[in-house]
Amino acid sequence: MNKVVTSSVIVLLALVLTACTPQTQISPTSTPTPTPLIPEGYLKPGDKIGEMTLVSESIFTHKWLVQFCEFDLESTGQTKSVDCTVAPLESVALGMGLSVAESKFLANWEALSWELEIDGHPVALEAFGWDDMTYSDSSGKGITRAWNVVLKPLTAGTHTVRWADSADITTEDWAGVHPPGKHEYIINVTVVEQEYPPISASASTGQHAYTSPASQLDFLLYLPSEYGQDPERKWPVLAYLHGEHLKGTSPDLIRDEPLPKRLETEVDFPFIVLSPLGEGEYDCWSKDKLMEQVIGLVDEIQTLFSVDPEHIYLIGDGVGGNGVWAIGLRHPKYFAALAPIGGYYGYPFEVPASICDLKDVPVWAFHGGRDVMVPVEAEQSLVDALNACGGHAKITVKPEATINIRYEAYASSELYHWLLAQSRK
Repeated sequence: MNKVVTSSVIVLLALVLTACTPQTQISPTSTPTPTPLIPEGYLKPGDKIGEMTLVSESIFTHKWLVQFCEFDLESTGQTKSVDCTVAPLESVALGMGLSVAESKFLANWEALSWELEIDGHPVALEAFGWDDMTYSDSSGKGITRAWNVVLKPLTAGTHTVRWADSADITTEDWAGVHPPGKHEYIINVTVVEQEYPPISASASTGQHAYTSPASQLDFLLYLPSEYGQDPERKWPVLAYLHGEHLKGTSPDLIRDEPLPKRLETEVDFPFIVLSPLGEGEYDCWSKDKLMEQVIGLVDEIQTLFSVDPEHIYLIGDGVGGNGVWAIGLRHPKYFAALAPIGGYYGYPFEVPASICDLKDVPVWAFHGGRDVMVPVEAEQSLVDALNACGGHAKITVKPEATINIRYEAYASSELYHWLLAQSRK
């Protein structure tokens, strides 16, 4: 499955940028729309399609279908169609919307007409209403407004979702993303039950998806091509924590993240790498249950494979960077080193009272100077506080980078050489 590539027409430009940050502000009330006259044959809240029920709930609190199905906005007047496969979902958001600067928002919203069909059934959008979310970026403040159309659950089988909009407005009004005219998007979604083999000592080299009976986590496991050739060789372990926008459904989603994507083709990466699939919001990896599941997974890997227990490392970006700090603090004697990228602790961002528990653990943090979701200060303050206790922490800040600093960090061999030089004390 693929990570979403989309545009403001379906809200995801702003949603992907804001979904994994605690700075997201959702308006406290949905739009109070009068009860509309619903045309015959149109779906309204409470209607069912097979075992699926349409409900009016803010899509900002749900996974979005386009998160799992990749397609591109290229030009005006063309139908974009894509086929994709997902696992069953407890709920999925289908609502379209608009993201644009506050000063131009209302005129642009009123200029649009919308259409939504599910399995050939038209949807009465006005009956579902919408929610607003404010956001900010380097160009200023904006608003994302989205129709509150949610399916519960997304059941097995093949479903077709058709979105369309039409507006005669200028490209500049849409921040250069949404060309004027007619746009139509068709997603054919095949929902299948996905089962992954339980992890065992006979796992194949390369990167494959497994489930962990001990920790109850699905995950990707990478074994170098040379693993097992020398039965006496002990291997370092690198545990990777993904960002929040990949939560749930399938570990195959993780394959498009920078580090796992590299491992799809690299055969001699010098670590055993495990990439678990998390579930939750911006603080998912710092929840007690998931923190202990991650430790349980690493413990299980140590029982099954030839692992050097003095060389186990934790790395992650965005929400995963928060998990690196949180899990490292919960288990300060477990890891040989930590590498949070665009990380933070708590929200509002804070320096925990227990920060000095990590004074013996080497930390190398990375942060983009233009990260509007998690400011540099959130991570810099953790590094400074740790060093004030006699710790061994450093931070690399790229002034022009955003969260995209993770691509540079994971691509550099310097980080991996540094990790291998650290050993648990």
